[in-house]
Amino acid sequence: MSETVVEGNLQIVVFSLIDQKTSKKEDYGVSIEQVREIRPLESITKVPNAKSYVRGVMNLRGMIVPVVDVKEKLGFSGCEPSQKARILVADVKGRLTGLLIDEVDQVMRIPLKEVETNLSGGLESLAYINGVAKTSGRLIVLLDMVKLLEDNSITSPGE
Repeated sequence: MSETVVEGNLQIVVFSLIDQKTSKKEDYGVSIEQVREIRPLESITKVPNAKSYVRGVMNLRGMIVPVVDVKEKLGFSGCEPSQKARILVADVKGRLTGLLIDEVDQVMRIPLKEVETNLSGGLESLAYINGVAKTSGRLIVLLDMVKLLEDNSITSPGE
């Protein structure tokens, strides 16, 4: 796992995605090392022929940064962002990417003993998951940002 480990703990940024069909809130976490900043939802410029989960690009202090809709990438039903929506600016392998999420919850340390990494199943999204943390009566899915963003070119194949 690439998460920051401090004395047997993972330090993660926890955020929520809300499934519009069920109104159920799901908790996800990413390594605090990979989060550069958390920004309010701002102007996103659409890019023609972009992959369906790429919302477009944004201007981040003069840098053009692609914005990925995490819910769409993970297969949630599509919807418009709420007032609490935020953009996590992630730095993965030296590339900045904006991650559109529903709301930021907290930064927390999770003991390694509370993380289940031995997941199985026929789900495509398991490729994006490092594990699931069981803490404080809730489950937090730990995303592998490298795998989530590795095929994050803006345009569709065949361009």
